[in-house]
Order: sequence, then C-alpha cells, then structure tokens
Amino acid sequence: MPKASVIIPAYNAEDTISVTIQSILQQSFTDFELIIVDDGSTDDTTRVVHRFDDPRIRLFTQANSGRPAAPRNRAIRKSQGELIFIFDSDDVMLPGKMATTVAMMEQAPDAGLAFTGFACIDEQDKIVNPDFLAPYQTLHQIPKKPVGKQAYLIESHAALRGLAASNYLGTSGVAIRREIFDRVGYFDEDVRNSDDFLMWQAVASQYDLLYIPEVFHQYRIRSGSISLRNIEDRAPGLIACTEKMKRFHQGDPASLKLLNQRIGRYHFEAGYSYFSKYKMKEARHAFMCALGKRIDKKTLFYLSLSMLPARALSQLKQLKSITSN
Repeated sequence: MPKASVIIPAYNAEDTISVTIQSILQQSFTDFELIIVDDGSTDDTTRVVHRFDDPRIRLFTQANSGRPAAPRNRAIRKSQGELIFIFDSDDVMLPGKMATTVAMMEQAPDAGLAFTGFACIDEQDKIVNPDFLAPYQTLHQIPKKPVGKQAYLIESHAALRGLAASNYLGTSGVAIRREIFDRVGYFDEDVRNSDDFLMWQAVASQYDLLYIPEVFHQYRIRSGSISLRNIEDRAPGLIACTEKMKRFHQGDPASLKLLNQRIGRYHFEAGYSYFSKYKMKEARHAFMCALGKRIDKKTLFYLSLSMLPARALSQLKQLKSITSN
C-alpha cells in the first residue's frame, strides 16, 4: 500500500486539473496514490484525467452532489495511504511539499494534521499574494514548539481556540492521518459552506496540529468560486456551519463569544447586501438576527435606516452623493 494518498474532488475542472495533476506527479516523494472523484462534471474533466498514463492515478465518477464534502469523503474511503493529502482541482502543488510533510509528520507522532504555508495566484497563474498566512496574527500568536528545523507543533487546545478566531489553514495545505477520520468522522455533507473549516476544528478538538511555514502550494482565486458568490446566498450555510462549530468549544466562553460574533457578522453582511438592493424586509430580518448575536452601533444604524421607505432612502443617497462632491 502507498504511504500517502492525495485526494481531489473535481467539478468542471478541465481548464486547471491538468496543471494540478502534473504538479503532484512531479513531486520528489513518489510513494503515493492520487484519487480523483469527478463530482458530476459536465465538461471534459474526466477526459483530461484519462490522458495521464500513471498507475498511481485512480479516477471515480459520481452524480453531482453540489458541494465538495461528498467527493472528498468518497475519495478518503477509497484511499489506502497512511497520510491523506487534501487538495483542490485548481491549485498547484509546489516542489518538496509531500516529502517535507511526510518527514515532519514522522517526527511528530502526536500530530493528527499538518498544514503548510501557501501563495495565491489568479486565473492567469500570476502570483497575487506570495505568502497568504504571513499577516495572520492569530496563527503567529499561538504558542508553538519546534519540530526539527521546518515545523512547529501546536497543542490541541491552543489550535482549537485559534480556530475559533479565524481559519488559518489553507485546504490544499492540509494532510491528515488516515485513522483520524475513523475517530472524528468525515467531512460534514450536510453543510453548504466551510465543511473544511469544520473538519479542522473536529481534528483540533482531539489532536495536536503541525504547522510547516514554508509556502508549498498555490491557491487559485477564480471568478465564480463559492467564496465570491453573493453573501446573502452564502450566509445561511456559513451560519449553520458556524453553529455546528460550537460543539467543539463547550466550556470555553471566549471561543463561543467569537463564534457568535462571526455569526452576527454573517447576518449583518447579508442584511447590508439586501439593504443595498432595497430589499428592506429581508434586510430588517437579517439585522435583527445579527443583533441577537452581538449588539453594535453599525447594525442598529442600518436597522433604523431599513425602517424608512425605499424612496426616502434613495433621496438620502442622492443627498449624500451631492454633499460628498
């Protein structure tokens, strides 16, 4: 059996998956299998995958599930490796990622999950952020213990508390020991958004994390991605997922407060989006939900404005435009 498995959920990825596969097959570490689950693509994704003549590639197809958790879980169940590398179909794996991660995990037997630094690229492969995690103060302030010269161990409780504040793991930077899924469960297929963020907290609730700062993959920012969709469409899924995160933080009032603040922010952002489109009924409901999680002047202000007739709001906007000029 292979030492590692790389799993990729793919949906309409014909334009990017070839580069992704090449970047993985070119790794110096070779004892791995590459499992790709095509989640009901309507383009030539499967045909592109079939062009690669490499026995390490295993392709499975299924009807579209509408979210990445289902194909990820199927790939995990099909996997044979001791270490599961999570990867996306439009990202690029940089040289040395697998070799370094495997070596560092062998030096940290108590770590259930490893994650690395990453850069951001656009659709034309231009680097738009050379080190995404560099400014993440939450990550940098978490206590760490050196593991060799390339990694740091973050104890479970500290990792979990940090995740209540922000998601400092890039999905394609993550590798998880195979047996962990038997203990904490698989990716939650019921949530629409942030199933990966929920999984990181499930792991951190029971296991230490291993942080490898070196930039080892490129995350592709694409127009039309889930993260760029209208917030009012995404908010219900984000809120539901964040509510589920609370179960990992029981007994930690500070973390629960942070999660409630995040839920309140999602409600406010959805409300503001409705407000900007003059959908005042929906805006008022969202602002009221936001106030149920956190009381702040900004939300109260926009809730008050949303009580006004749309015509009055339009006149106020015109007046503001005139006075600002």
